[in-house]
Amino acid sequence: MTKVVLDAVGGDHAPKECVAGVALALQRGFVAPEHLILTGPRDLVEQALREQNVPLAGLSIVDAPDVLTCDDSPTDAMRKKPRNSISLGIQEVKEGRAGAFVSAGSTGTVVAASTLGLGCLEGIKRPAIGAIIAGEKNPFLVLDVGANPMPKAFHLAQYALMGATYYGGTFGIKDPKVGVLNIGSEELKGNPLVREARQLIKQLPINFHGNVEGVEVFHGDCHVVVTDGFTGNVLLKVSEGVAEYVLRTTFGLMMKAQVEPQKIGQVKAGILPRVDFSEYGGALLLGVNGIVTICHGRSHAPAFANAIRFARRAMDAQVNQHIVQAARLLAPQAEPNA
Repeated sequence: MTKVVLDAVGGDHAPKECVAGVALALQRGFVAPEHLILTGPRDLVEQALREQNVPLAGLSIVDAPDVLTCDDSPTDAMRKKPRNSISLGIQEVKEGRAGAFVSAGSTGTVVAASTLGLGCLEGIKRPAIGAIIAGEKNPFLVLDVGANPMPKAFHLAQYALMGATYYGGTFGIKDPKVGVLNIGSEELKGNPLVREARQLIKQLPINFHGNVEGVEVFHGDCHVVVTDGFTGNVLLKVSEGVAEYVLRTTFGLMMKAQVEPQKIGQVKAGILPRVDFSEYGGALLLGVNGIVTICHGRSHAPAFANAIRFARRAMDAQVNQHIVQAARLLAPQAEPNA
């Protein structure tokens, strides 16, 4: 069985929460010790494992002594600190010792290291980060949420194809609806990029829904929502902020109204799994030649455990093989230098 690499020092609460996530993944049977590789400074990682009472037997640790900080740009990370936990983790995948990489480190560095280290899949010009969110009717996939802030229309068409393929394989939906995030539902609405992308996507052998307005996104009627990385990232973060604000306000008012604690607990148990990013663990970087899962920087143990499970499922579902097959359908329309 192919191994999963976890960046043990990526994220705001590393390495403690990363290692706690490993313990949780092992406890829940998401992965066996011999199928996990941790990257990070060896002494630091081993100490964190001992503190969490995680047996070292069976686990592999790749020593990555170059520690990245929030001030390190992706270029600095790869040129000045080449033996960092992200670069060495990607190298494990590139050289075939693992099939997937999971990190809550710098998104820019993970995208850059993955794109340069693994390369794009056959027929794919630019990767995209796809985030799965629980909608009112169905989960929906938004891509891109941060890999490529200034794409071309052809890239958005590829995102649509990748998104449909990935969503269909993940949720068993034969013809998922694919839409383009726009400021209106009318066909002529939007900027030149969106209008051009719409025309390209209409020609693809997918179930094209058309334009999707922001107010419609969370209905879940549209399974895949395509947008540029800048807009998608803003959408994702604003959504997180609004959800947290509404929950704080709602539960605060319930307490003031003296609603029974037991009933408040029941409401929390029902709603938190729908808005908690840790339920899916992370977002897949679609389009690179390997499985790469990018976790939220604020991730705690449950998110890391679920991200490991998420990566395993993506490998088992042969996501990349299906994307390559789908991309060949778009090849005749490819821009040589896109």
